[in-house]
Amino acid sequence: MNMTSNNGFKKAVELIGKSGNVLITTHIKPDGDACGCVVALCDALRSAGKTVQPLFLSALPGWYGFLLPEKAPVLGEDVGIEELMKGRLGEFDLIIIVDAASYSQLGDFAQYLKQNDKPVLVIDHHATSDGIGDVQLVDSTAAATGLIILELFEYAAWPVTENIAQALFAAIATDTGWFQFNNTGSRVYAAAARLTDAGAKPTQIYEKLYHSFSYPRFNLMLAMLGTLELHFDGRFATQHISQQDFERTGTTSADTENLINECHRIGAIEASALFVELKDGRIRCSLRSRGRVDVSKIAQKFGGGGHKPAAGTFLPGPLENAKQLILDEMSQQF
Repeated sequence: MNMTSNNGFKKAVELIGKSGNVLITTHIKPDGDACGCVVALCDALRSAGKTVQPLFLSALPGWYGFLLPEKAPVLGEDVGIEELMKGRLGEFDLIIIVDAASYSQLGDFAQYLKQNDKPVLVIDHHATSDGIGDVQLVDSTAAATGLIILELFEYAAWPVTENIAQALFAAIATDTGWFQFNNTGSRVYAAAARLTDAGAKPTQIYEKLYHSFSYPRFNLMLAMLGTLELHFDGRFATQHISQQDFERTGTTSADTENLINECHRIGAIEASALFVELKDGRIRCSLRSRGRVDVSKIAQKFGGGGHKPAAGTFLPGPLENAKQLILDEMSQQF
């Protein structure tokens, strides 16, 4: 099932209806869409009388904390993969994965999934998929997974409470760059209006998401901006963050989210890359494009993925080596 037709919604609702004990998770490095979707589904399924266990596959950036009424366990921090396999969090008769449809996005959880014999529901809007769901509610035309979940709730006539509206508004707003990306169409604005009517508070959400930098995170951004280099007549920008930058500023890789977008304030830039040095020596590369360049194709060449305007992948270090790999790819685009 690769579309959110009523048939897809019907299958999803039937699968959820049959279940009593549900595990809900999302991709590693959870973003606003991922967090908002997990929160909304947990709330809705608990209201429907299900036992629900949220699980994050890596630590949550602090600025999404306001969406979660209680702290959810993090795999590798609060519970190990062995413990999960042994049932420490419970025995589940349904696993729901939101905002991810491929093993590469799931870290160690992929091991658990491969030995699991219970049904899996995938709700996602990415084009790259490993078909890991027994039911796949996938719509790559949706600007955010939060949009698909809102439409699922409306199809199933599940109440959209103030809490759920807040979570889904954050999901949709973050994945559209607060309605700036070219994936923002009338479907997005109509959904935002319905969620506002249901009790979402856009101004409050914006403050918490974008005006709540810590001083260390602001210093990390300054360090990154200091590495800015322009290539191909100023149309392609590169920036990097080293392990030393994290140590010096007292930050973690969670603090890098959205920092890549800062350089797009420069009018001539059509695409950009941010290279982040990881503890294990690999380089995490985030890619952004203003339209002409399809960065998901570049990411896929190195085993990553994403969307045309925003994608990411991991590259072998050192930094200069990773940068050269992407510059070679970009030289074909410019």
